[in-house]
Amino acid sequence: MTSFRLPFALALLAVTLATGGCASTGSSAGSYEQQHVTVDSPGGRVDLLLTREQYLSSDTITVPPARAWPALVQTYAGFGVPLQGADGRNRMIATQYFHAHATFAGERMSRWLDCGSTMTGEISTNYEITLRFGTLIDTSAAGRSIVRTAVTATAIAPGSGTTPVDCSTRGALERRIAALVASKS
Repeated sequence: MTSFRLPFALALLAVTLATGGCASTGSSAGSYEQQHVTVDSPGGRVDLLLTREQYLSSDTITVPPARAWPALVQTYAGFGVPLQGADGRNRMIATQYFHAHATFAGERMSRWLDCGSTMTGEISTNYEITLRFGTLIDTSAAGRSIVRTAVTATAIAPGSGTTPVDCSTRGALERRIAALVASKS
């Protein structure tokens, strides 16, 4: 796999380039989205304003990019999810969309994602999650790398066929990826 064909990789790169000057450990650059939804129910009509923030995490590790890249590929292989592509020249890798339910990478989905909650609990743990993430190894000061990761996810009630709910990252998956890259380098 040598190239990315889809907008996610380009968006990841574009956001990365736009935030290249603000790389500090654990920082995030975000975009803010709002959506107006009207729900008709037996109790009446309810207007909701939904907000969503998308982040690109940036974690600086004390590993040169040439050593961080193979560790990143190994980290993604360890997740056992299908890859959209891996570009060694640009040090970018991304997964395809994949489905997860209740857990991912040995943790409850609620550790990684916030999708809201219902009367039965956290949506991220109870619903079917469609997830995708991508990482770019960026150059920092000599001997250091910036691990930039973007996560996108939606949730849908199993068997419901309803409109998916957008999820926000909690930043834990991005930190896990950076920590795994550092430990494998």
